[in-house]
Amino acid sequence: MSPVGPNEVFGIEARGFDHIPEAERNMSLRHVDHLWAGTSVNLLSFALGAMAVTSGLNLWLAIAACVIGNLAYAWIALGSVVTVRVGLPVTTLARAAFGARGNSANAFLAWIASVAFEVINTVFGVDALLALFRALGWHDAGAAGKLIAVLFQLALCGGIAVLGHATMVWFQRIFAVFVGAVLLAVMAFTAARVDWAHAAAHAPLASASVAATFLTVCALLASNPISFLFNGPDWVRYLPSATAAGRVFKHVFWASYLPSFALTAMGAWCATLGNMSDPVAGLEPYLPRSLFILYIGAVVGGSLANNVPTYYSSGLSLQSIGLKAHRHVATLIDVATSTAIALYIVFVQDFSTALNDFIALLIVWVGPFGGVWVCDALLRRNRYDVRAIHTPARGSPYWGWMGVNPRGAVAILAGMAVAVLTMNSPLYEGPLAAALGGADLSWLLGFPVSTLVYAALGRVRERPELAPAIPARIE
Repeated sequence: MSPVGPNEVFGIEARGFDHIPEAERNMSLRHVDHLWAGTSVNLLSFALGAMAVTSGLNLWLAIAACVIGNLAYAWIALGSVVTVRVGLPVTTLARAAFGARGNSANAFLAWIASVAFEVINTVFGVDALLALFRALGWHDAGAAGKLIAVLFQLALCGGIAVLGHATMVWFQRIFAVFVGAVLLAVMAFTAARVDWAHAAAHAPLASASVAATFLTVCALLASNPISFLFNGPDWVRYLPSATAAGRVFKHVFWASYLPSFALTAMGAWCATLGNMSDPVAGLEPYLPRSLFILYIGAVVGGSLANNVPTYYSSGLSLQSIGLKAHRHVATLIDVATSTAIALYIVFVQDFSTALNDFIALLIVWVGPFGGVWVCDALLRRNRYDVRAIHTPARGSPYWGWMGVNPRGAVAILAGMAVAVLTMNSPLYEGPLAAALGGADLSWLLGFPVSTLVYAALGRVRERPELAPAIPARIE
């Protein structure tokens, strides 16, 4: 990415949660490919794919679920068209749909969800680095090894995210190439060991429960792309606003879908070989030593690549909540918070199960949230008064009723209610999901229900012109 204005590689990005003026839009579609490919090559996708088989599906049904579940990236691609046109991050432009005060709850949830993902990725990275230390001969790393592993990720992920968008995109290119190349080699070695003709499930299902389990696994896999609805579209807002919508959609979708499908499918077929509950150690018997060491490095790289943009957007969420600080300061606060939690998990108390349960329930909120803000943007034809949206006060067109847009509140609650009724997770099973034999439809219904309700509640009117952007720095 060429250095232009306040978004230079290895310089501190001047913009935060404000509008990106056209003169500063220095991103290209090739950068979109690098960014999303780098973000998508991570161990979470592998783990979700392995769970498709351990849930009881045979290999071919599990791979079919990988094909379908990852299609939810289409919603991220649609939302990315909006942020390119508008030049605003999600947690800022959503003020129009929910009201200045009403959206604060969404921005806060976005930040909490970001911290949860950051902690999970950090713990994945720590486990992988400890395995790398053992493979290289440091068998008793102990507390020193854990501390080095956490601080290494803090320094690299936090440092890149603090510098900002251009530096993030530059590094994602490296992560995408290295991690992608290693994982392609791992896929080739492991696929050759699979008995494709007779690959069976870990626990064969009765015929009556196959459909329900298939839909539940699709929901599990879809939870990963859906979880990007509150931050993923932020990352392409430096594209020129005139970039064709079809090209934005295509590049975001395929650069995220293909790596995620490949990794979830690999997780599925590796689960037929042996126990993949530990996605790192589980592959060791099936890889040459040199490739296994490279695989560990790729796992670490994937953890870093997924965490960097999450750190970046979480800083924007803090600003949207109302934190009066520059973007890089907000990002530093987020990095410090997630690192403290990760250190507590690694050294004191493992509550990663609670974090995973939170992510499972996240789909109840994030799908309907995405449905509302995307629908609002489409109804407005992506036109916002970018100055007014940053100065929420009584009389502002985005203030709403007592600071809340009733249409947005009703629509998101409708979508969340449907998601609660139809979800089936390890923590909770909705009554409609139970009535359907355990089939999880929350991933299919939350987004469209909130969209349809919001659209049905009335038209959205917006002034036809964009107001000038607010100053780059918040004083």
